Amino acid sequence: MELHIKPTLHFCFVEGRTIFLDEETNRYFCIPLDLDRPFQRIAEARERTADGIPDDAVRALVGLDILEPRLPGARTIADRCPLVHPNADLGTPPPQSICVPTTAAALLQRLRADWIVARCAIADIRRLIEQERGRFAPRKAARTHASDLKIARAMDVSDYVLGRKDRCLPRSIAIIRCCLRTGHEAALVIGVRINPFAAHCWAQRGSTVLGDSLEIARIYTPICAF
Repeated sequence: MELHIKPTLHFCFVEGRTIFLDEETNRYFCIPLDLDRPFQRIAEARERTADGIPDDAVRALVGLDILEPRLPGARTIADRCPLVHPNADLGTPPPQSICVPTTAAALLQRLRADWIVARCAIADIRRLIEQERGRFAPRKAARTHASDLKIARAMDVSDYVLGRKDRCLPRSIAIIRCCLRTGHEAALVIGVRINPFAAHCWAQRGSTVLGDSLEIARIYTPICAF
């Protein structure tokens, strides 16, 4: 039977351990150490082969819903959005650069994003962003640093109304939705760290963090992007 990594699982390697995120259940987890290295060998081979992996380890990974039978047309890790580590941000938007229409749009998107996060799993959010990316693709426009700063400043203003602490997911969704609606590409990146474990997310275009700090984003290892 041909096996592959369960398509709803995202993972990354942090300090020698594999951290998983199941996008259907919003669950982060690790697996026992004696299975972690065999899994890493399979992942590093890009699912091409499990040759050399002990049969009992393969059976255990199947039992943990890490590996499953490959179905025709199923997504694989090769189909996923590449994880690009951030190396720049937009800097601090000037305080005087407040655009009323953009700020109103940011507040509306923040409220909608709060509703989305309260009701949707990561998988649903991924599908929503992918749908909107296709829907607004015809609006594609040349981005400028000024246009990015305008959205970032609007999000900063929305923080005074809706808060920022522990709000990284709805805030990032709102940034992406604002970007897509103005014809600018953006991706949602989720990152993790361990000892202690923590997760964070941000909007990113290429390797540039949008509406967040590079210093904060660099603390985390990207586990998925869409």
